[in-house]
Amino acid sequence: MPAVPATDLPYRQFQFPLNVFMHMLSLEEGSVSYLHYGLFDDPAEPIAKAQERSTELLLSRLPPPPARVLDVGVGVGTTLARLSQLGYEAAGITPDESQAALVRERFPGVDVTRVGFEYLFPRTYDVALFQESSQYINAARLFAKAREITGNVIVLDEFAIETEGSLHRLDEFLRAATAYKFRVVEDLDLSQRAAPTVEYFMKRLDRYRSTLIADLGLTNEQVDELITSGAQYRDAYARGAYVYRLLRFTKR
Repeated sequence: MPAVPATDLPYRQFQFPLNVFMHMLSLEEGSVSYLHYGLFDDPAEPIAKAQERSTELLLSRLPPPPARVLDVGVGVGTTLARLSQLGYEAAGITPDESQAALVRERFPGVDVTRVGFEYLFPRTYDVALFQESSQYINAARLFAKAREITGNVIVLDEFAIETEGSLHRLDEFLRAATAYKFRVVEDLDLSQRAAPTVEYFMKRLDRYRSTLIADLGLTNEQVDELITSGAQYRDAYARGAYVYRLLRFTKR
């Protein structure tokens, strides 16, 4: 397969390895609606179906429109655009200018701002939504800022049960919520349904190795690192050291 010109890959400058995952999805599925994990009812089903199921779960936990929703970490913008189409007063943020630019290009008119959550200018929202973005934010800073801007927080993300890797430890994340006067109103363990996402990418990294190197400028070593990391993630989920949770918090 010939290399794709860099100008034809608007996500080429996405943070590694998000650019890799997006390119593999583009090559395998033909398009990319989401970058987050899927929730699989059957490990063999299309990943797009599993990812859509994840978004539907989040939408089912929101207050009805026209509630004010902050989408923290917009990814490729599909959830933000969907919220706007449903009638929500929806705003999205990301610290990554390449992501913000892609979202504006794909969904003209959506409200997306390049800013880190911790530095967001205070305004009020009915709910702040973290779809696999909480892991990049210090837990204490997350809940401190959340307390300034909203009474409700929804998190769909992976956590560590043991101290390993870069994920938040679940118990420490929950303690941070308590420290800033948020209480848990829902804790749903989705680990078994999310874990097949890891296997999906593991199977395809070596298959697309040469294309990833040619199109994204990766090295063999970077692809090997992703394969090794994927194997570690798969093992961590199998051991219960990593979990995938839907958490809903309300300010006391």
